[in-house]
Amino acid sequence: MERGADAERKGYRHSYDMLGEAARTMADADRYMASYGNAIDRLGAAGGKGDLFARASISVKLSALHPRYELAQRQRVLEELAPRLISLAERARERGVALTVDAEEADRLDLSLDLFNMAAAAPSLAGWDGLGLAVQAYQKRAIHVIAWLADLARRTNRRLPVRLVKGAYWDSEIKRSQEQGLPGYPVFTRKASTDLSYIVCARAMLDDPEAFYPQFATHNAQTLATILTLAGDERTDFEFQRLHGMGQALYERVVEQSGRGIACRIYAPVGSHEDLLA
Repeated sequence: MERGADAERKGYRHSYDMLGEAARTMADADRYMASYGNAIDRLGAAGGKGDLFARASISVKLSALHPRYELAQRQRVLEELAPRLISLAERARERGVALTVDAEEADRLDLSLDLFNMAAAAPSLAGWDGLGLAVQAYQKRAIHVIAWLADLARRTNRRLPVRLVKGAYWDSEIKRSQEQGLPGYPVFTRKASTDLSYIVCARAMLDDPEAFYPQFATHNAQTLATILTLAGDERTDFEFQRLHGMGQALYERVVEQSGRGIACRIYAPVGSHEDLLA
């Protein structure tokens, strides 16, 4: 938070994430749970100006909260991990901090959506627009996930903040599919296809402002310019995002020229859970 102060004075917002997903033991998961809770408390105490989306938020890796976060353990995960996610979301709601469930590997997508659906349906989170999800455009199911989320937003009477990314696990997704001898891949194998998927998803989100608060995470100048064109001159109820340490030059121009009031957020990994518990 101290290191982010200069960027915030320039107009940035932050989404903070604990490094080190994939807890191997329940003791690991308990430590990460405590880390997230502490971070939510710290962010909530710091407050901030504006509405929920204008303040700093937190990003959560579900694999950090349970050692068997895998489809083969679906029932156990739903019983044990869903309450943890809901508890963190309740804490975030109380502190005025938005919470985004971050994306992971393709074989965990169905499980992630099950857990997200349970959190969205929790009575304690009814009417809260701070529960968000990251969607990976390089997955072939991306546009279908967007359609599913639009339906969920209407069923639960909320506006969902959705971080649209292109994806970060491409090499491992390809290799895992090859190792298993699968007939195809869960992700697009050409960058042009991923870029197109991203724009298709972005258009769907922009066309449904009642269901989505779009958060476009990209370091690609053409993608960014395309979204600005799709949004038109009047739309300001969305934001761009970049990773801490990446895209500085591009986003300096965006912030400088953002007379339209479009927000920019930095997705910032902040270190291990030991740092946050210290």
